[in-house]
Amino acid sequence: MTGSDPHCGPGAWRGPPTPSDPIARRLKTISMLTRQIGRKIGESLGVNVTDMAALEHLLNNGAMTPGQLAAHLKVTTAAATQIVDRLERAGHVARERRANDRRKICVMPVPASLDRAFARLAPMIDGLDGVIAGLSPAERQVIERFLDQVVDVYGAVAGLPPPPAAPPPD
Repeated sequence: MTGSDPHCGPGAWRGPPTPSDPIARRLKTISMLTRQIGRKIGESLGVNVTDMAALEHLLNNGAMTPGQLAAHLKVTTAAATQIVDRLERAGHVARERRANDRRKICVMPVPASLDRAFARLAPMIDGLDGVIAGLSPAERQVIERFLDQVVDVYGAVAGLPPPPAAPPPD
């Protein structure tokens, strides 16, 4: 009985509309590409999206206990332990006891794994550095203000506290 159900098939799902504003369309494209890049890097490292998020937190925040990682990922400590187990088996993280408290274990990224991830990101980082270097001071000021506002919107939707107010310019 194909084609007779109006709730199934092509055109039945109406996702969010494509923004009509060119800037909004570009932001949507950047968001989609960012997710694709994250998946591609995760695939190259042999990890799933959740494990990739854990690796990213460790990269950005440094060594953490499994409990701290659980809090960052908003998962249970048991789930964080499973994530760390998978990452350790894959050779991406190591567990080390804290020197000042041997009962506590820290999870830290393995340098070789980070090198592989950065190697995948290097072309994008280099390309963006080139784009940024080509901006005039006036262009930078406008883009920085715009991106600050975009980050504020994303942060509010994500439930993050607002960033501290920037000091007034000299």
